[in-house]
Amino acid sequence: MDDKMLQLIEEKVQEAIKSALEDKIEDLSDEIADHMEDRIHEITDEAVSDSIAEFFSEGIEQFMSSHQLEAKDGMTLQMRQKTRVMSPDKKKVLICYGGMRVDGKTLMIQTRISCWTDLCSYETEAQAIEALQKVNAAIEQGLSFIEL
Repeated sequence: MDDKMLQLIEEKVQEAIKSALEDKIEDLSDEIADHMEDRIHEITDEAVSDSIAEFFSEGIEQFMSSHQLEAKDGMTLQMRQKTRVMSPDKKKVLICYGGMRVDGKTLMIQTRISCWTDLCSYETEAQAIEALQKVNAAIEQGLSFIEL
């Protein structure tokens, strides 16, 4: 084989490799775009349904806080007061929507239907549990504010 033939073969091989790589990159790009589109739809759907649920819940809560409903048997229904909780370092005050949990060494407070915020982290899980119990007792007593 002469040099011209070798050069022609080399060019054809390079073209074939380049074409194959371009096809593979295009396929991967399409797969990534499809995956991203699906994920964006999932995230959007979750955000919208969470927002709608919170919107209605907060609207009902706001209505109930300014109105009392009386049942036929004379029982009066009204919203329970939310307890505000101050962190030990005095840097956060959160309104406790009703839920609390200890996540490792951190006391988490439910501040909305689908929103949990860390109030503070402790050195031990036992300290975090003790703080949870203290806040829970304050809520049960109907206190409007508690400092940890």
